[in-house]
Amino acid sequence: MIFNLFNRPSEEIQYLGTPYTQDCLDAIGVILQTQTYIENALLLSCNQIHAYLIKSNRNTYIIRSGFSSGYSGEGPKGLASSLQLLLKHNIEVEEINISEKLMKKVNHSSLSDADLETMFTARVVRPINIYEYIYAIYKTTEYQINNDRFYPTELPFHLVDSRIFDLALKFNDDPNYSILTAYTRLEDIVKDKINDHSLFSNSLLKTAFISDKQRKSIYSWDTNNEKVSNALGCLFTNIFTAYRNERAHSEVDKPYSQQIREFLLINELYLLESKAIKR
Repeated sequence: MIFNLFNRPSEEIQYLGTPYTQDCLDAIGVILQTQTYIENALLLSCNQIHAYLIKSNRNTYIIRSGFSSGYSGEGPKGLASSLQLLLKHNIEVEEINISEKLMKKVNHSSLSDADLETMFTARVVRPINIYEYIYAIYKTTEYQINNDRFYPTELPFHLVDSRIFDLALKFNDDPNYSILTAYTRLEDIVKDKINDHSLFSNSLLKTAFISDKQRKSIYSWDTNNEKVSNALGCLFTNIFTAYRNERAHSEVDKPYSQQIREFLLINELYLLESKAIKR
């Protein structure tokens, strides 16, 4: 390739992170959240300064050298946390030593295709230091198992029903508004669906989706099982009872991550509603 001949920067690499440890940890969280399969993870080490080369089935990433080792500061803590995160995802990490020249190219976003090939084929460090970096800080590999603070806390837009996508876009600014409006909008959709605007909340949803001994629901789901269809209908009334009614009668102050989970619950109701079939 002509780029290799002139040692031009590779167009294959995406550079993430900064010289600051937290930015690099956040970058790893984004990769773990968005990439379906990690093929290779290399810890790039140079004089107790560390970066990452991570290759997924779609992309090649460089995480700049926001990590360090050999003392007890933020850099070594970040290195230990990053290794624990990767191990949590069952990703095998190998370490290689690189030159100061290569580490400078890592941080200046100027690695060539030849540089990549050099790193992928380099001799890995033996004996393994990976666990020593972790034990030096946390004394265990389990610290990150129940720790989710490095993952991006965002709505997965690709899963959001188109009828509330506008509310998803406003969610960061006012999650309470987005959630309550989603409930109200869903009620209006169901009222139109059964052509009855006299019913509200649980009465509306029971009429639309839940059968009892006296009558059949107006809509059901193609599950070949009336009990399963009824159980799906109960999701509507139970979620409204557990979440929507609370918001309708008092001001709600919940952690942002909990608000995201609730919005996704409502989103699931929208997706179910779209598949309901009139009897």
